[in-house]
Amino acid sequence: MAFFGLLALLVALPQGAALAEEAVESWGTMSTVLVTTGNLGTGPSKSGEATADPSQAKITKEQAIAKVREWFPALAEATVSRVEYGIHNVYPAPSNQNVWTIDWQVEVGNGSYGFDSKVDAITGDLISTYVSFPRQGNKAYYPPKLTREQALEKAKAFIAKAVPSLSTDTMKEEDMSFNSDVQTLFGPVQYYFNFSVLKNGLPSGLESISITISGDGEVTQFNRLGERLDYPSPVPTVSRADAEKKFREEFQVELGYVPVYKNGVITDWVLAWGPASDASQVINAQTGHKIDTEGKDITVTKVMDSVVPAGTKVFQPRTSTTELTSDEAANLVEQTVFIPEGRKLSYPSLDQDYFRNPERKTWRLRWEEERQNLTGPIYFPTQSSAMVDALTGQILEFQIESYNYGEPREPLAAPAGAAKLNYGQAKQRALEWVNQLYPQASQDLKLLERGESWSRLSNGEQFRFELNRYVNDIPVLSGGVSITVDAYGRLFYYSVNHGQVPANLPDGQAVTVTAEQALQSYLDNYELKLLYTQFGGFMLNNSYVEPKVYLVYSPQSKDPSRSYQVLNAVTGKWVATFDDLRMEPVGNKKEPKDLKGHWAEADLKTLVRYRILEPDDEGNLHPNETITVGDWMTYAVKAVNPHYSSYVMASPSAATDVAVPTDDKYSQVFRYAAELGWIDTAQPLQLEQKLTREQLAALLVSIVKYDRLAANFYEKNALADQFSDAKQITRPGEVAVAVQLGLLQGQNGKFNPQRQVTKAEAASILMRLVKLQGQTDQPIGIE
Repeated sequence: MAFFGLLALLVALPQGAALAEEAVESWGTMSTVLVTTGNLGTGPSKSGEATADPSQAKITKEQAIAKVREWFPALAEATVSRVEYGIHNVYPAPSNQNVWTIDWQVEVGNGSYGFDSKVDAITGDLISTYVSFPRQGNKAYYPPKLTREQALEKAKAFIAKAVPSLSTDTMKEEDMSFNSDVQTLFGPVQYYFNFSVLKNGLPSGLESISITISGDGEVTQFNRLGERLDYPSPVPTVSRADAEKKFREEFQVELGYVPVYKNGVITDWVLAWGPASDASQVINAQTGHKIDTEGKDITVTKVMDSVVPAGTKVFQPRTSTTELTSDEAANLVEQTVFIPEGRKLSYPSLDQDYFRNPERKTWRLRWEEERQNLTGPIYFPTQSSAMVDALTGQILEFQIESYNYGEPREPLAAPAGAAKLNYGQAKQRALEWVNQLYPQASQDLKLLERGESWSRLSNGEQFRFELNRYVNDIPVLSGGVSITVDAYGRLFYYSVNHGQVPANLPDGQAVTVTAEQALQSYLDNYELKLLYTQFGGFMLNNSYVEPKVYLVYSPQSKDPSRSYQVLNAVTGKWVATFDDLRMEPVGNKKEPKDLKGHWAEADLKTLVRYRILEPDDEGNLHPNETITVGDWMTYAVKAVNPHYSSYVMASPSAATDVAVPTDDKYSQVFRYAAELGWIDTAQPLQLEQKLTREQLAALLVSIVKYDRLAANFYEKNALADQFSDAKQITRPGEVAVAVQLGLLQGQNGKFNPQRQVTKAEAASILMRLVKLQGQTDQPIGIE
């Protein structure tokens, strides 16, 4: 979109689609599948059609299997169920087809678990393995046998052994990580390491190695990313000074409403200054021109917008309060857009629109063409798709070709008697479509004028356009419409990109940061770095963009934590727009300011490192503050699953009988805790109340699943009577169990059941619970 081009790219950039794997002919015995170009599933115009020729292999499949068993001792008893030569289950197909893919099967109890390993058949290098199956028993995980420093040395030694063709001198450990990489405090301790691989001595985001080492020193995951592409000379034609001059002269900021995402869902909006369209794009170090996401030179230095004229056909929402049926939704689409002949409605589903508006229900529809060739390669079926608001009837998404790659097929036939449109006619037709599909399009949308060279796709048969939504005469990031029409004006692709925008957003009068101040703040934060980057290698508007490597000057944030932040135009503070994509130092080296010398300093730092606790904007943690019941539940849930919100959202029916409203800040925590069996949903739990020691005892007993023991045995046990204030204890069974397990202790002969719990005490008790793992009857933190 025109506003904040770099951030919009992060959300919208297509990455290609994975094709369905071929059915396994014999799962019980090892079989070898020789993959050739004929069943790679690549179309004739696509690159990367390297033939998987097993005669080129210098490593036999038996040698590959033996190597993987040596590298991963946990596979000693695993069964090899299948071996393939070549990679054919992803699209676009990798250029390196000289690969042995080994499918493993592990029997654990009554269950069977499968995963694969990939080995380069020429060099014998390990490409990838993810050892994924549960281990028997209730183990103690904390403290781990290896420190992070020891695990790092083990990772380097493993890479040297498993990837002998790679010089360790070309590897550089990444010192920043996404906060989405955070691991659980409960369960196995895992250390994650990422290494970038230098090419010609320069950084490259194209090749990297990720490896996971368990706290016991076992390698559980390894993955080496990178295609065999041609790299240009590392010597730039354009000087850094010239590139810097161009970048600073052309860099602009723009005011707009920016959504704040958490767990993939919009949770807030801010009025912010951010880079304008194309301002942050890289500069070709050989030509001096900026390059767009497809590898094309950017010829328009500033994208302008224009009004959308009102059309003769405008969208009118349904007024009925009854939702559309699947047939009604399908008929609405069929009467509006062109669906190729022979495609039939298949498997319609009614779902909540979690990412745009969770309160809205939408019909997801697809029209499939019956597959004719049942004996050849397996492709996605030819299909058209749509998403329709079940109440208003608004078409939110449409694709005339949802999977326009893989199986060779003829282009859509031209309408009878139709003539091809020129650029101006195609733009007019696109605006007519927008008026017909989008409510109040002429009032709320503006067309981004990027010019014909950008609009006309490389195949010459489609034209694409983008429109921004405006609120208070201010653009909304990712808040408009993407539309593509074919050369005859038929709707080819359409997507409404915005979520539900609140009505009380601040207007331009609330801005306290000027455009000049914002511009200087961004320029002060950026520096240009010479590196390699790849453009292409993905599907865009149903067309494949060929991959190519460029030597570029790339704008990089001097402070990596600001890589995914924008400048709040009202408060002047930097705001993270993607909570799951915040960059932080490995190990979270930034420590709270108010912990030094505190009695619980070590435990509090551990919870900060695992992102269970977070300092405030001033860098303070306030360890002596008392906490609420909901706070404790949040700490415990995040210790078990840092991404609990995603789980709750993906399982909307989970624990729907709980008494906490969905808009309550503790709602998702409460629902996840109920799923784990920590909470009796029939019993009221005052999440906003301050947490007492007696309440904490009861919650701890639920987490370790000793509720019945506490009620049936310890309820009348004399253990709680040891305290001088025993008569004040109303839940003696839970208190006795918590004390017996060492989770809670008396204080000067008293238990103090009604005393409120501080953040520091909660951290210390949570760490005692972590260290209790392996000593209870059931694993802690697992349902």
